[in-house]
Amino acid sequence: MYIKKIFLFIPAISLIITINSSVLLSQNKPVIKDPRNNWSMGLSYSERGFGPSFSYFIPSGKSTDLFLNLSVSGVSDSREFERTDFYGNAIPVQNKINRVFMSTLSFGMRKELFKDDIEGEFLPIFNIGISPSMIFMNPYDQNFFSALGRTTTSFGLGGFTGLGVSFRQSRDMSINFNLSYYYIKVVGNEVESIRDNPIDNIGGVQLGFAINFMR
Repeated sequence: MYIKKIFLFIPAISLIITINSSVLLSQNKPVIKDPRNNWSMGLSYSERGFGPSFSYFIPSGKSTDLFLNLSVSGVSDSREFERTDFYGNAIPVQNKINRVFMSTLSFGMRKELFKDDIEGEFLPIFNIGISPSMIFMNPYDQNFFSALGRTTTSFGLGGFTGLGVSFRQSRDMSINFNLSYYYIKVVGNEVESIRDNPIDNIGGVQLGFAINFMR
């Protein structure tokens, strides 16, 4: 009689142990977090010039990041044309009086669109933000290093918006392309690259390429 009861309890005990083991395993199963942007480096090209850029991201939602971007580039007038002579020597640009450079520190928001609806490694992106800039000018009629001591500054303030795409290469890296429009109005000293042709807006259409490192 007792032996028969023992045999009846064995399946019940086995079932309880199996259920408890399953619960413990599900509780201890590691949660795989979706990789998020950490920082990036890239190049930007616009109608004014080109140069490097660096960004740092702060996740603020499932598909949204706040970011800080620093970019440095030259600034040219739309009437400037670089020419060379028969021997390949550069010909001075007519009526050019200043070399102009800009450093822009942008604060913005980056939104990954349709993240829950699109499968795969491709995501469209929307960007928007503000872009204060510092502008540097030095005399064109002096060589670059000699002119550094006569550099003057001005300021610009404005904003930007744009669209792009992100291609996830791995859990640690993605490649991004952005097409943006910057409006940066000069609010400090007058900025001139060509004589008697002040530049009021140092922004414009910008094409950006960047490698994003994830965390």
